[in-house]
Amino acid sequence: MNDHVPHPLQARYDAIRDGALPALRANDLELDRRLLQGPDPRRGLTVIARPDAALAARFSRLLDGLDALAPGQYRHPLPDMHVTMLSLFTVSEDFHEELRRVAAYRDAVRGAVAGLPAFDIAFRGLAASRGAVLAQGYPCDATLETLRERLRGALRARALDASLDGRYRLVTAHATLMRFVRPLAQPARFADALEALRDAALGTMRVERVALVQNDWYMSSGSLQTIETHELA
Repeated sequence: MNDHVPHPLQARYDAIRDGALPALRANDLELDRRLLQGPDPRRGLTVIARPDAALAARFSRLLDGLDALAPGQYRHPLPDMHVTMLSLFTVSEDFHEELRRVAAYRDAVRGAVAGLPAFDIAFRGLAASRGAVLAQGYPCDATLETLRERLRGALRARALDASLDGRYRLVTAHATLMRFVRPLAQPARFADALEALRDAALGTMRVERVALVQNDWYMSSGSLQTIETHELA
């Protein structure tokens, strides 16, 4: 990335963070109570990529520091860390009909990834919504957007797009690191810590393979099933 030219995603991440910080300082959070109830029965299909061990460990060390200010929140375990390329259908409790068409979803993904090169996502800074803390990812070229548009087109061609982009149209390349499950112990200091990390260089993720997975809402490794993995050119 050219440090002198703002990345197109910068304004999006700034809006997320700047909108959430006053709420965090006031301890006005969107708490995910579902995480306290045991294994998540909901399922979806998603194409994801994983950070390498070094980058995941760096994310974990950042969470170590935040833990002191916000103990008891949900940290995504190292094996669960990921970047969503695209959610093929939204995680829900009513997933059985969609999973009966998994062969068609698999064919759509195969066609979309064919011939795509490996690409990089540079991570710089943390942001937060009222519900979670995320690492800000910045694709270094247009390959990720090309992959997403190919996937959307392949799903539409197979009439598999009923819940595509159902929550929002995915444009960022973030990794969710922490989810709020209880009020913050030190909300003002926690918000200050996030603000101090808004531009921290975190490392670069080389996306050389993507995986089609069946997953719960949190991409929990205990329930995740890998359907197919694809190496990029």
